[in-house]
Amino acid sequence: MELKIQHKHLKNVADFLQNDVGAKGKKNLHRMRIVKALGDKSNSVGEEELTLLKEYGKTDDDNELVLNEQGGIEMEDAKEFKKQQKALYDEYFVIKDDNLQSALKTVEKLVNDYDKELTGKAAEAHFILVEAFENEEEKGDEE
Repeated sequence: MELKIQHKHLKNVADFLQNDVGAKGKKNLHRMRIVKALGDKSNSVGEEELTLLKEYGKTDDDNELVLNEQGGIEMEDAKEFKKQQKALYDEYFVIKDDNLQSALKTVEKLVNDYDKELTGKAAEAHFILVEAFENEEEKGDEE
């Protein structure tokens, strides 16, 4: 089993699992293992985005990003940065570590059994997770 989530959804999905999905005991430990994996990758993507900002944004003599009058980052090549940022966010993070198989199965059950009303980002995160697990099942059926 694997879980495949686009980089742009990592933080939202991790927040949903951590803050909206309740679990106790072993189920909670499994849930938090997946939250940790998603959170670690989200942090890594943030660092990669900062690298892109430093490549395409203006920096001062101390290699710090220069802010514009609106408080945003002054860009050397905003169009290329946006292109590279989109490519980074569109990539997928795949959890298929053998050590996380039981955790993935637990999280799949927690997500599929979730029956509280959802709106906004939580609803989107739930949808993304359900779709990811369904795609995994369909892939398994084809094999």
